[in-house]
Amino acid sequence: MAGIYEEVLDDLKIKGISGSAIIDKEGDIIETDLPEVVHDETFSIMCATILGASNNANSELDRTSVNRIIVESKEGKIIITSVQQDRLLAVVVGDSERLGVLFDEIKKAVKKIKQIS
Repeated sequence: MAGIYEEVLDDLKIKGISGSAIIDKEGDIIETDLPEVVHDETFSIMCATILGASNNANSELDRTSVNRIIVESKEGKIIITSVQQDRLLAVVVGDSERLGVLFDEIKKAVKKIKQIS
């Protein structure tokens, strides 16, 4: 089933995203298109862990599940978006990318992933 997500990630790459991954909530890779220097399995596990920890923290505040997390550094951002109960989308972008435009593209990708699943 992983190959059916390849087009979704290819479309994101065209939009200025340098890498992306569709991951299940356990950190298992469903599909990735990450830069060669990235260890896909480690990246996927860490993204799932970040989302899980954020959901736990939110739960302590009696809030609903986390929709999006932004990890920001001087060199760029990782945007982790919850897709469904069992899936997340992580994208890697440079520092110069505008978040509003990226969020629109991520929303489109999330919609496509939900349609496929």
